[in-house]
Amino acid sequence: MEIVPDSLLESFVPDSIAVSQEMVLDSITPELQELAPDSEMVPDSLPPGAFTCGRCHLVHEDREAWNRAHSVFWPCSRCGLVHMEYELGAMLYGLDEFDCEIFIPDPNNVVMHGNSIEVPAHVIKMLDEKLAAAKDDAKASVR
Repeated sequence: MEIVPDSLLESFVPDSIAVSQEMVLDSITPELQELAPDSEMVPDSLPPGAFTCGRCHLVHEDREAWNRAHSVFWPCSRCGLVHMEYELGAMLYGLDEFDCEIFIPDPNNVVMHGNSIEVPAHVIKMLDEKLAAAKDDAKASVR
């Protein structure tokens, strides 16, 4: 392998590429150079204790608000259930986690019997079809 000095390398670069590189360098203004691409813009008017979350990029009022938004042991804002409590039922249908959008398509019409959810018949049918398809795929890959 031969090492080429920079002066020789520049002679091999076509003029069209060299011009476009100059335009890119000229288009960066000093204001843009001050902001790093991964920097966070934090509003100046945050209440005391509030912070911008690096995970979801929202402003949380305090640590408890962050826990409600990100902890698996807090009730879901969509359905009001603690998803971790229904994890086992989801695993029985071959899902990795409980997803309220699948099991509870209409959160306003949830029917509960004690701590149990009555899942609509069409949802159970869809889950059974997914489970049967997964079993068929597993059998096909074993053969």
